[in-house]
Amino acid sequence: MKQNKALSRLAFISAGLIGLGGSASCMAGYQAHSPGQTMTLGKTSNPSTILSLTGNPANGESLLSKGESHRMGFFSSIGLDYEVGNVDNFIDDVDDLTDALDKDDLTLSEALDIKDRFDAILPVMGEDAQFTLGLGVHVPLMPFAIRSDLLGGVLSFDVQGAGLFDISFLDAPLDIQLVGGDIELTTSSALYVKGGSILTGAVGYSREVWKPTLFDMKSTLYAGIQTNVYKVSLNKQVLALENILEDDDVSDAVRDEFDENTVDTTQVGIDLGLLWTLENGQIGVTFANINEPEFDYGDIGVNCGSITDPTRQSNCIVAEQVFADEIALSETAVMNMQTTIEGAFYTKDKMLLLSGAADLNSSYDLVGRESQYVSASASFFPNSYIIPSVRLGVNQNLVGSELTTFGLGFTFLGILNLDVSASLLDTVEVDGSSQFRSAGINIGIEEKF
Repeated sequence: MKQNKALSRLAFISAGLIGLGGSASCMAGYQAHSPGQTMTLGKTSNPSTILSLTGNPANGESLLSKGESHRMGFFSSIGLDYEVGNVDNFIDDVDDLTDALDKDDLTLSEALDIKDRFDAILPVMGEDAQFTLGLGVHVPLMPFAIRSDLLGGVLSFDVQGAGLFDISFLDAPLDIQLVGGDIELTTSSALYVKGGSILTGAVGYSREVWKPTLFDMKSTLYAGIQTNVYKVSLNKQVLALENILEDDDVSDAVRDEFDENTVDTTQVGIDLGLLWTLENGQIGVTFANINEPEFDYGDIGVNCGSITDPTRQSNCIVAEQVFADEIALSETAVMNMQTTIEGAFYTKDKMLLLSGAADLNSSYDLVGRESQYVSASASFFPNSYIIPSVRLGVNQNLVGSELTTFGLGFTFLGILNLDVSASLLDTVEVDGSSQFRSAGINIGIEEKF
């Protein structure tokens, strides 16, 4: 490349487009970005964070102690995370390939050497090369829970925003052509870019439904329901590598495709939950998105002849004629129903809490990544404002990327949360150095529990 590297430039262009197609950016629940302490704790109902309301809707009643009328987040969560595929130097290889396609005065020997190199790595890139960025933020004061004597339970409210940007590689053979007296390299290989943004407003209700005494132990069963209104904007594009070489045209083509092919959908999702608390523990179950709301992408690879912009038309033809068997030209993203069970044990003084959760089925996020998590965590709550609370967690995806991430979090002065996570056992080489395949960070301020 004569100027900026192709993939690096494109990533910034496309990531910046996530928030342009709708009123906000967000992905609900755990599919885009785990908010606040849940990055470490996983899908467990933990009394230390109001963000537990983003999981089991039965948790609202148990979060408010007796005599407590309300609880809220001040600025409860803002954060990001990333995940990369299991292939080394993906960005460097794509940039090297675009450099080779743009190179003048190639000799036959040079062209054969380049072809031999990329014939070996292109299929690997097509199988594993992927980069995904997740972003998330909660509106100030949210989530908010308030006790209602009239309804005999707790009402909860939440407004959050998140976004997903995903880029993967579509491989096609590298060919050598003789054009006039010049030797050129050509390929139909392309980048497959998908972006999703969502604004979520949620209203929940939870209450006590049963207070049995079992084995001389008092217990309480809570039930809850939450209604989520999702406003989703989705866009995807196939970008032929040979078109990315046009430095002056690629950003305009990407933006035009985004503006004209983004689809906005508003749907409602329903979550149900049960939480049974005992003197030194609790168990629960959550049924998320029981009605499985659906959201449409704009079509790609169709009506290519009607597109006047030559770069966009070329991308359309590549999608239609080369990759129609690999990707869906027409696509609907579905928030699959997912069932999650959880359990926790805590000491009598509630300074130490051990918890775990497991998804009983897999689901897909808006950009098509499959997940089914199991998690375990330990939390320590000192009876002091000076000594920070500490939590450790591990989350494993049983499907899809099959990554295991480890989380570490602190709560300072009882209100300031900092959580980080990383795939300590899974690394990949990026620009000559070893990097975690997945990592994330969250910060937030909550009302002290």
